[in-house]
Amino acid sequence: MKCLRIASGTALLKQLAGLCAVFIIMAGTLNLVFPLPSLYPDGPATVVVSREGELLRSFGDRQGVHRYNVTLEAVDPFYIQALLNYEDRWFYHHPGFNPVSIVRAAWQWASNGRVISGGSTLTMQVARLIDPHQRSVSGKLKQLWRALQLEWYFSKDEILTLYLNLAPFGGNIAGVEAAANRYFGTSAKHLSKNEAALLAVLPQKPSLYRPDRYPEVAKEMRNKVLARLTDSGVLPSQSASYLMQEAVQLRPAAHAQLAPLLSRTLKQALPDHHVIQTTLDAGIQQRVARLLAKVKRDLPAHSSAAVLVVDNETAEVLAYQGSVDFQDDSRFSHVDMTQAVRSPGSALKPFIYGMAFDQGLIHTESLLSDIPFSFYDYKPQNLNGRFQGAVSVSQALKQSLNIPLIQVFNALGPETFDQQLSAAGITLIQDKPNLTVGLGGTGANLMTLVTLYRALATGGKVAPLTMLKHAQPQPVTHEEKQLLSPASSWMVFNMLSSISASDRVVPRVRREIAWKTGTSYGYRDFWSVGVSPAYTVAVWVGRPDATPVVGYLGATRAAPVMFDVFDQLPEDHRRLEQPDTVKRTLICWPGGRAKAATAEERCLAQKYALTRNGITPPTLESQGHFVRQDQWPQSLSLWQQQHQIVSSAQPEAVLKIQSVKEGQHYYLGQLDRIALTTNRPNAQVFWYVNHLPYSENTLSLKSYRGEVTLTACEGQTCDQRRIQVHP
Repeated sequence: MKCLRIASGTALLKQLAGLCAVFIIMAGTLNLVFPLPSLYPDGPATVVVSREGELLRSFGDRQGVHRYNVTLEAVDPFYIQALLNYEDRWFYHHPGFNPVSIVRAAWQWASNGRVISGGSTLTMQVARLIDPHQRSVSGKLKQLWRALQLEWYFSKDEILTLYLNLAPFGGNIAGVEAAANRYFGTSAKHLSKNEAALLAVLPQKPSLYRPDRYPEVAKEMRNKVLARLTDSGVLPSQSASYLMQEAVQLRPAAHAQLAPLLSRTLKQALPDHHVIQTTLDAGIQQRVARLLAKVKRDLPAHSSAAVLVVDNETAEVLAYQGSVDFQDDSRFSHVDMTQAVRSPGSALKPFIYGMAFDQGLIHTESLLSDIPFSFYDYKPQNLNGRFQGAVSVSQALKQSLNIPLIQVFNALGPETFDQQLSAAGITLIQDKPNLTVGLGGTGANLMTLVTLYRALATGGKVAPLTMLKHAQPQPVTHEEKQLLSPASSWMVFNMLSSISASDRVVPRVRREIAWKTGTSYGYRDFWSVGVSPAYTVAVWVGRPDATPVVGYLGATRAAPVMFDVFDQLPEDHRRLEQPDTVKRTLICWPGGRAKAATAEERCLAQKYALTRNGITPPTLESQGHFVRQDQWPQSLSLWQQQHQIVSSAQPEAVLKIQSVKEGQHYYLGQLDRIALTTNRPNAQVFWYVNHLPYSENTLSLKSYRGEVTLTACEGQTCDQRRIQVHP
């Protein structure tokens, strides 16, 4: 008998194994014929967020539905409790469907002739969301099959996460995070108990339970959830009683789009991402956006502006404003001017001098010739159309003189400059490098200029800018390439940081800023780039359609915005230390060499220069050769004789307004007009009144009241006075 029982048991096991095999084959066949559809059938609804996770811009899916995907850990635990208790208490125990609930729902349907309760589990609801079906027996069978597939492919936590992100919450809102933000102005992580209870039930009938349209119905359903939680022992009855008395309180978030153009670019680059986390600092981005809203009021019609702010240590972009106002179509607001290729004007000059330092062609006080000169077929002119004769490298850079720059550029070689930029990953847009590149005869964008200028605070190293946030931010190291030596980059920083910004009031945060401006040919683009030890800020102002804006300069239009942006930034917590290879050396003019290597009778003027390792190359002739025997360059000497200039050191004259004093008060009853004069009567000076171009040489006081700002500029050097005009 025992043997018979063993035999019969073995046969039963074989039958069960056969049934299992048949079932597996059938399930596998069904899975091949009816594979699990895409979890997001209408594509992802993407949100672009700041480094802190704050929403910058939201993009709907192909149906226009907006959601913000979250993980279980990013959702309030009480909401999860309320959801599971009200919707699917056996979620973590059933295989995707609850047989008891299905039998009960079928019996109620048969008895009443209509659906009383759905009997759907959370898994089945996810199945319906990814693959909608008709409310029929065949539709329900299809839903059951999809639920089984979900349970096969995903863990319970993954299925619950899908529900959190796919559930409908009314209108074009899906997912609990978007709903929390839309209705309560908070994240799903920080929901109150009442908010959590309401959002737990809202997906049942989102169009009927919407709290913004039917607050009383929403309150009734919320209280139903609270009562269920009380019955289950999740919530004390006294707490539930207090909660039920509260009205539904909505606090919808009012979102102004931040960094909309960057968000658009990243969405296009990462079309399958649900959440794109940027490196932007939401606070800095908001302050920059508010600043440009004020700047817009002073810009001419159809003009725009763009701003980039970068963390020097990490090369992360902290603020990205591609246009002055994304909503103003009259200003070509949808054109991203951080990416637009334009002429950089004089903005490349510091790097030409920096490479010349590295090549041993010059030091900071090398004698240059600011005289009329033709470099092959190219005859550059200074912006003011005048010449100063003998100038130093530091003087030429600070005043942004063109002819001395081309003299150095000719000696360095445009091909060398272009090759070194390319080796560091910097590409200029041009057919062939030539001397015009030094004065803006090439194409660059704001991103390129920020990348370049950041090198002045990083020992001459260049790295690609980062706009996507990584889990563990690290200072940039492995991607950096050397553009300038640490000595040359520090020397350039030192020269640029000594340029005064005399039109500035006392800044909120005092910091050392090396800065340079640029104005493209034809007054089409106005640039200003500044570098502090911690941050790089770049500003472009102009018309996106490249129409000229005559009368403006980078120094008067873009530089004030750049300094205002710096005022929005936290304090610098870095310092730039002078490299050991930078030596302060006493040199002589006209020869340019160290005083110790110059005969006494040949040392007509002495200057302290910053040098690399004490190297003091001789003075350059205009055509690029070194002078011999510590003499004046022949062409410079001849020009100075023609203009009756004594061959000696030319003092560096700093532009100053002479006719008015800072804070001076004027009364119309006593005076009608005041003269506008400076300490440089023969220079071509551009005047600005209240930051607008002014062409007269006297100011009519009757046209003004209160504080009036007078600015005089020669090249990049400006001086400013504020006066008070009274009736």
